[in-house]
Amino acid sequence: MNFILNKKITISMLFISLTLLGYVSYKQLPIELLPNAELPVLFVYVSSQQEMDPAYIESEVIIPIEGAISGAGGVDKIQSSISSRSTSIQIDFKANTNFKTTALKLEERMKEVAATLPDGFNVRVQKVDMVRMSNNFMTLQVRGSGGIDRVRNIVDEKIQRELENIDGVAGINIYGGREKAIEIRLDKEACNALNLTTSRISSLLSRNTQEKVFVGNVKESDSQYFVHVNALYTKVSELENIVVAPGPIRLKDIATVFFELKEETSFSRVNGKEAVSVTLVNDAQANLIDLSHRTIKVIDNLNEQLKPLDIEIVVDTNNAEMMEKNINQIIYLALMGGFLAVMVLWFFLKNLRLVLFIALSMPISIFVAFNFFYAAGI
Repeated sequence: MNFILNKKITISMLFISLTLLGYVSYKQLPIELLPNAELPVLFVYVSSQQEMDPAYIESEVIIPIEGAISGAGGVDKIQSSISSRSTSIQIDFKANTNFKTTALKLEERMKEVAATLPDGFNVRVQKVDMVRMSNNFMTLQVRGSGGIDRVRNIVDEKIQRELENIDGVAGINIYGGREKAIEIRLDKEACNALNLTTSRISSLLSRNTQEKVFVGNVKESDSQYFVHVNALYTKVSELENIVVAPGPIRLKDIATVFFELKEETSFSRVNGKEAVSVTLVNDAQANLIDLSHRTIKVIDNLNEQLKPLDIEIVVDTNNAEMMEKNINQIIYLALMGGFLAVMVLWFFLKNLRLVLFIALSMPISIFVAFNFFYAAGI
């Protein structure tokens, strides 16, 4: 106690530094609209190219997969549902399991097991992504002249990439207009001559278009990183040159591959006029309010660029605005409560110095607490 009384400047500097550091921690805290409610559940889906006896599928496919799942660790319960062409396996994990690491390990095991299964079976792992389902933080409406297909084309070519490049945006969903697609028209006579079925060609296409493939892991000091690569088609010629039969017979030899517009399956209208809706999904670790400000800035820049094209981007919903209003309201109420507390203390104590010390202790305590919030990842 004597040290505290005799080192007033040192103690004052300590509290000032902790308060300033607390303010910095407060600005860095991530903000979530909803708490993380990730379910410790994974699904393994097994599909076959043709109908088979469920008993055969169980003995040759499901039992080996269930054995590999049991060895993943942390498994609480396994439920399997088998039909002649598809099977779903639900895996419930224990509450204290490191779910992200376990999911990656299980995905590795499934890739290893899939290589040992009989031909014609496709295995994939899927989780219930509650974070992604609840993280649609902003909805935009893109309006303009020239028809809905023109507006959709501008969204695909000029707007989508700019929005995807915003740090903190995890994904974009687009509704309205006809989406560009690649159509493959098979030559029936050539396919029959080579004994090639539609399902066989579809399987070859899906096998060569894995969005994310596990290729190994890298260890660095105390960390372990799982490495995945993408293998998406980027050119029509890459599709045309897929080998579909010995010879080699390529896809372009038995089919015509060309660009086409898909049939419109979703519609978006604002005040009776057609528009294209864009839903933005935020990263779970992003500060939602800061991300909203950065996104609005990008939208303003895009509107300036698209003005000569008679295209306008309008923010329809923004969850960050509601959060920002609520936080500002909490700050206002805290300030009013602090002011009233100080007035009550002054009314009873009539000691300005003592009241001042008590008044300073409140914001210091609050901002110092933010340091612990930041350290704990809250």
